[in-house]
Amino acid sequence: MRLAGKTALITGAASGIGAACVGLFKSEGARVAGVDLSKSDLVALDNSLELSQSLDVTDKPAVDAAVESIAESFGHIDILINCAGITARHVPSGLSWDQAWQLVMDVNVKGTLLITAAVMNSQRKGGTRGGSIVNMSSIYGQVARPSFLTGGGKPDPYTHSKGTVLQMTRDLAMSGAPDNIRVNALCPGFIETPMIQGLRENPETLDALIELHPLGRLGKADEVARCALFLASDDSSFVTGTSLAVDGGYLAV
Repeated sequence: MRLAGKTALITGAASGIGAACVGLFKSEGARVAGVDLSKSDLVALDNSLELSQSLDVTDKPAVDAAVESIAESFGHIDILINCAGITARHVPSGLSWDQAWQLVMDVNVKGTLLITAAVMNSQRKGGTRGGSIVNMSSIYGQVARPSFLTGGGKPDPYTHSKGTVLQMTRDLAMSGAPDNIRVNALCPGFIETPMIQGLRENPETLDALIELHPLGRLGKADEVARCALFLASDDSSFVTGTSLAVDGGYLAV
C-alpha cells in the first residue's frame, strides 16, 4: 500500500473528486481526515474518515485551528489534497458579477492558500519528513473557456482562480523545497461530479463537452483521484512545482 503510515487531509471531501480521494487513499493505507463546508455532507463518508469536521476554508482562524487539531490527533500531516472549490454557477443568486467573482476567488484561491500555508507550517515542524500537497487547478487554468460556457461574456472567475492556483503552486513549491515539502497541481478536464451536474443535464451541452475531449467521453472522479495518489505518494518523490493534466486530451488540441 502506497500510503501506509501516512496521514492525509482532504478538503472538499464530501463529494466529487474529494470523496474519490478519501476512498482511494484509505484503501492505500492512509489515515484520512476530511473537511467540507457542510458537516452533514460528510456523514456518508464517516466510515472512511478517522476525523471529519465542517470547515470554511476562507476563514483563517478556523483553518489554523483545524490544521492544528488534526496535526495533534495524528502527529503529522503528510498529505494535503485541496479539492474545495466552486464555480460562478454555484454562488448565491442576486450577487453582482464582481461579488460573484470575489466569492469564487476567495474559495478557490484564498482557501487553497490558507490551508496550504497552515499545513506547510505544521509539516515544517516534522523536520525532514516533509510532505506532499496537491492543489486542484483545471484545464481552465491554462486555456480560456469556449464561448458557449462563458455566460454572456462576463469575466470568468473560475478560469481566473484556477490560473492563479497554478502560479501559486509553483511559488509554494519553491518555498517548501528546502523542507522536503512538495507542491503540485492537477488540471482536470470535465469530470462526472456534482460540480458539472447542471451542464450534463442539457443533452446539447453534454455532447459539446464530450466533443472537446479527444478520448470521446468525460472523466470520472476516481481517475483524477489516482493521479492525486501518484503526486501524494513517494512514487513522485522528485516531482514538485508542476501540473498534470487529467483531461482526456483536451489541452492537446
